Amino acid sequence: MTLGSRLRALPRAMPRRRAFSRGARLRAAAACLAVAVVLGVLLLARERPGDTHGRRCSDPGAVSMANRVVIDSDLSQRKLRCADLERSTVEGFVREANLSGSNLHAARLSSLSMENVDLSGADLTDAAARDATLTGVELGRADLTRTVWQGSTFTDVGLRGAVLRDADLRRTEIRRSDLGGADARNADLTGAALIDTDLRGTRLDGARLDGTMWVNVVCPDGTKSGGARESCSGHLTPR
Repeated sequence: MTLGSRLRALPRAMPRRRAFSRGARLRAAAACLAVAVVLGVLLLARERPGDTHGRRCSDPGAVSMANRVVIDSDLSQRKLRCADLERSTVEGFVREANLSGSNLHAARLSSLSMENVDLSGADLTDAAARDATLTGVELGRADLTRTVWQGSTFTDVGLRGAVLRDADLRRTEIRRSDLGGADARNADLTGAALIDTDLRGTRLDGARLDGTMWVNVVCPDGTKSGGARESCSGHLTPR
């Protein structure tokens, strides 16, 4: 081929080279999009219920005892504000402890006894505490959403302003306790016994109350439980 014919062929070759470069860029963009989709799926898969976390305090001196077995002597008569007990298993008889603001998300507290323990403002979401015994425990403003308390006993417990949404309180006995202003929407109180307890301002929308026993209770609207078969029927809406 002569030099002239080569020069004439050159302009026709250039568009093909540019077309090839544009196609490569499209393929690279498609590959990047595919990688982004895969990463997104992996991130969503990581957000399983078992990977949820509770609310943690910002206290720099907070003790971490998460994901371990914690015995009563680790907590009793100690000031452990903002302690991290997420997914821990707490055993024994805990008394005289300050655990205010602590994180007990998804903790296992079954058959645990607590006496004079401060858990005000604590996060107990998704905790399992079947057959627990709480006496003189302060849970004001604590978050007990989806907690399981089947068969537990609450005596002189402060639950003012606590969140008990979707909590399982079947067959619990709640005696001389203050639930004023608590949010117990959709809680299950089937077969529970409420005795000498203050429910003033408590929200019970959607709560299951089949077989609930009411004895000398201040109802959500401020009236006293009464009737031939004592209850708060007709007085469950706060004023």
